[in-house]
Amino acid sequence: MQNLIKLLLAMGLVSSSVLMSSIAIAQAAPAKCGDRNKIIKVLRKDYKEAPLAMGLSQKSTEAFEIFTSEKGTWTVMMTMSNGQTCIMAAGHSWQNLPKEIAGAKT
Repeated sequence: MQNLIKLLLAMGLVSSSVLMSSIAIAQAAPAKCGDRNKIIKVLRKDYKEAPLAMGLSQKSTEAFEIFTSEKGTWTVMMTMSNGQTCIMAAGHSWQNLPKEIAGAKT
C-alpha cells in the first residue's frame, strides 16, 4: 500500500511536468502516435527502456506510462480510451529521486 501511495504521489508530480512538457511539445511538433504494442517494442529494442510507472488522468480517460533506461533515456507515453497511444515527451538524464510521502516522518 505504501508503494502505491508513493507511486501516486510521483505520478502527480510527473503529470504536472507532462502537462507543461506536452504544451511545449504541441507547439514544437505533433505527438508521435501509433499502436501501443509497436511503440513499446521500439522503446524496448532501440532505447532499452522499460516501464517505470503509470497512472490515470483526472477523468480516467487517458493512461500515462513512463519508460526509462539504465542510460537515463526516458519516454512519457499516453494511451487514450479509444486505444490510440502517443509519445508525449522524451529525453535524457532521467534520475530516480528518493521516495517521500507527504506527512511521513523522516
